[in-house]
Amino acid sequence: MISDAAKVSRSGAEGAPAEGAPAEWPFVEGATLEGSIADPAEETVTLLLADLVQDSNGEIVLFNDSNLRRLALLTEASEVARGEAPHHVTAAGEDVTGFAYVTFDNGITLYYQPPLELVVHSERG
Repeated sequence: MISDAAKVSRSGAEGAPAEGAPAEWPFVEGATLEGSIADPAEETVTLLLADLVQDSNGEIVLFNDSNLRRLALLTEASEVARGEAPHHVTAAGEDVTGFAYVTFDNGITLYYQPPLELVVHSERG
């Protein structure tokens, strides 16, 4: 189950990035949970990639309705790409144009809204 802090895409959900979002990318490459630079008083919501529901194309869309600054994602998969999504609508019908994305070696692509900072942490020991 996913908390209301980060909601998995469902058809009909609204999720356009806020106007005036910063131009810098909202991810930290190679960051670890222990080494993150967040305010120590601020909690970081952590999700398992394996718990998120993907559409028929292996795509997941996260909406940041709770205005989190940072989200941690635990996964055994390795990242193969990151960037800004070109014009694209997912199989579930979500327009993710301009969203940040990360693609993993297991075929899953996760889209999320800037300015959310996504910190990917490996579950591998």
